[in-house]
Amino acid sequence: MADKEIKEQETWMPTLAWLSKTFLIIALFLVIAFFALNFLLKPYMRDIPAELTPWLDKTPQQTETAKPVEN
Repeated sequence: MADKEIKEQETWMPTLAWLSKTFLIIALFLVIAFFALNFLLKPYMRDIPAELTPWLDKTPQQTETAKPVEN
């Protein structure tokens, strides 16, 4: 008789509202953790030279194709 009662019980199924709320909580936690760790670990991050990462170089540079044409 106990087996019949266990089989008749419904298993829990998450609703769409529960799934979305859970996803938002996890996403919010990850964003907060990312910015908190970024702020806390900033002194320990190493400086990468601009020669290794030219796309991160903030100084304006003229390349051969960007130089004005002289006549």
